[in-house]
Amino acid sequence: MADIDPLEQLTVETRAFVDARPVPDFVNTVMREVEHLEIDRATTPRGWIARIGQHLWTPRVVTFAFRPAYTLIAAAAVLLLTAVVPHPWSNAPSTMATQAGSERVYVQFRLQTSDATDVRLAGSFTDWQPQYQLHETAPGLWTVTLPLAPGVHDYAFIIDGHRWVTDPYAAAVQDGFGGSNSRMTLVAGSDRRL
Repeated sequence: MADIDPLEQLTVETRAFVDARPVPDFVNTVMREVEHLEIDRATTPRGWIARIGQHLWTPRVVTFAFRPAYTLIAAAAVLLLTAVVPHPWSNAPSTMATQAGSERVYVQFRLQTSDATDVRLAGSFTDWQPQYQLHETAPGLWTVTLPLAPGVHDYAFIIDGHRWVTDPYAAAVQDGFGGSNSRMTLVAGSDRRL
């Protein structure tokens, strides 16, 4: 044993000492400290904002129960509000009756273009959707006839799904996006075709 280096001897003894002792259990000690922290936090006075925040974010069980009496009360309230409060649509039946009996003006839209394979019409009367398709009635002449209500209507032709073109025989107005649209005014009582 005299041949063993003192540093090596110290290492062997230290290892034997450490191996003989049990590993300390820190779990119980840490958990006791955490419990004290929770107790301290519960007893610490908090500000009113923190209390309100905790009250709002604390989960709660919410239940709903169907009560027929509440349903009857709600239905009566809706009927009462419908009868008492004026609504913007309350004049709709008279307006619809007027519109149903109102006159329509038949308008023929025409566009002369030789380089088109599909021509459609969009306007204020279609919410600017290319809803109406024009038909080629002669080589390069595209037409469609529509019944429109009297009033002012803006419109444009859409060639081959991407090129918007104004009517060369109608008044041009700015569209608000740097381009222009065609505009026409239809007068009630007119039975002529435009």
